[in-house]
Amino acid sequence: MAIPILSLIVLIPFLFAVLTLFTKTKEQARVSALLSSVLVLALSMFMYFNFDSTTSQMQFQEFAQWVPSLGINYQLGIDGISMPLVLLNAIVIPFLILFTWNDDKKQPNRFYALILATQGAVIGVFVALDFFLFYVFWELTLVPLFFMVSIWGGPAKHKASIKFFIYTHVGSLVMLLGIFGLYFAAWKQTGTPNMGIEHLLSQFQFIASGLSRDLIFVALLFGFLVKIPAFPFHSWLPDAYVEAPTAGSVLFVLLKIGGYGLFRVMLPILPFTPSMNLMITIMAALGAVSILYGAFLALAQKDLKRMVAYSSVSHMGYVTLGAAGVVSLSVSGAMFQQFSHGLIMSIMFMACGVINNATGTRIINELGGLARKMPKLAVIMMLAFMASLGLPGLTGFIAEFLVLTFTYINQPTYVVIAILAIIITAAYHLWAMQRTMFGVYNEKFGALKDISASQTFSMAVIAILILYFGLNPSPVLDMMITNSEKLVSLMAVAGV
Repeated sequence: MAIPILSLIVLIPFLFAVLTLFTKTKEQARVSALLSSVLVLALSMFMYFNFDSTTSQMQFQEFAQWVPSLGINYQLGIDGISMPLVLLNAIVIPFLILFTWNDDKKQPNRFYALILATQGAVIGVFVALDFFLFYVFWELTLVPLFFMVSIWGGPAKHKASIKFFIYTHVGSLVMLLGIFGLYFAAWKQTGTPNMGIEHLLSQFQFIASGLSRDLIFVALLFGFLVKIPAFPFHSWLPDAYVEAPTAGSVLFVLLKIGGYGLFRVMLPILPFTPSMNLMITIMAALGAVSILYGAFLALAQKDLKRMVAYSSVSHMGYVTLGAAGVVSLSVSGAMFQQFSHGLIMSIMFMACGVINNATGTRIINELGGLARKMPKLAVIMMLAFMASLGLPGLTGFIAEFLVLTFTYINQPTYVVIAILAIIITAAYHLWAMQRTMFGVYNEKFGALKDISASQTFSMAVIAILILYFGLNPSPVLDMMITNSEKLVSLMAVAGV
C-alpha cells in the first residue's frame, strides 16, 4: 500500500497546530512547530526526488468518496504547477520558525499554531483536485492570517486585518458563484454531479450559452486576481503586509493561491470563453499596470516595509502578464516568478523585521550606515534586493526575462509598459539600500547587534537558494515547462 503522502503533508501541520496550541511554554511551542515543518519538508523532498518532470500528468494521487450524492470527493494530486509551490512552502516555513526562535511573542503557542495552520491550508489548496475541497482550503487560509495580523500586528492591525478579510472574502464569494455556475451547468450536461476540478474544466466548453461561459470565467478570474493581488484589487495588500508581524508578512508572501488559480483553472478554460481575446487583453493590461503602478508607489514610500509591500504588488504583476502571454515559456516564467518571489520577499520582510526591532524605526531617511554594525544582514539583504531588481544570476532575472521576452510575442504593447517599470524598480531598490545600509551611521541607535545565529542561518539558506535557482533553474523550471506546454497545446487545439 502506497503512503498517502499528500494527505500527510496537509494533515501534519494541522495536527501539530492543535498540539502546539496546548503547549505550556515557548520552548515547547517552537519545538513542536519546528518538528512539524521539518516533517513536511522531508516528505516534500521525498516527493520532489520521486517526481517525474517529463510528464504533465497528476502524480501521487489519492481518491476517496466523500459525499457521493453531490459528486464531492476527497481527491488529491500534484503536478508541475503545484509541486514547486508545495516545495516553496515546505522550504521557507522551517526557516521562518528558526528566524522567530528568539522572538519574545505573547502567546507563543497560538503564534506558532497559526503558522502551521496557514501552511496546512495553503498546501491543501495546491494539492486539492476537487473544487469543494479546494474552496474549503482556500477559505481556511483566511482565518489564521486574520488572527496573525489582528493579535500580533502593528498600530493599525485591526483595520488592516478587517480590510484583508473583507476584500479577499468578497473575492472568494464571487469565485464560489463561478464554481457553482460551472458545477450546475456540468451536472445538467452529464446528468451526474461531479465536483472534480479536471472534470468541470473539461465540461466548460460544452456550456451552450456563451454569456454563461463569459460570466463563469469572469467570476473565477475575479477571485484569483483579488488574491494575487492585481491592480485595482491590491489595496488590502500593503496594509496587511505592513501591519502583520514579520512571520505574518512572510506567510502572506507564501500565499500563492491566486497565481496558482490562474494556471490551474483559468488557462485551461481560456480558449473556450467566447470573449477570449478580451479576457487575454484584460489580464495583460492588469498585469502591466500592476507592475508599473506598484513600482511607482514603491518609489514614493518612506517606510521600508511599505516599499517592499508595493514592490510585491509590482512583482506579482509579472505572474498575470506572463499568464496572458499564452506562450509556453511566458507561462513558465510566470510560474517561476511565483517561486522566485516567495524566496526573495521572505528575506526582504525578514530584513525589514530585523531593522525595525533593532532601531525602532522603518523610516528609510532615519536609517543609514547599518552595514557598519550589521554586516551579515547587509550582505544577505543586498543579495535579496539585487534578486528583486532582476540582476542576472539570481532567480528574479530568470522569471522576468522569460515573462517579458515571450509575452512580447503576443502582447508587445503591455510588455513595453512593463519594461518602463524596470528602471523605476532599480531606482527604489538601490535608493533604499543606499539609505539604510550605507552612508552616515545614525549614532542615536547606539551599539546595534548583528542578526543572531538562528536568523543568519535562516536568511542565508534562503539566499543560497535564490542564487542556486538563479544559476540553475532547471530543477523546478523543467516541470513548469512540461505543464505550460500542455496548457498552451490545449489552446493551440482550440485555435488560439
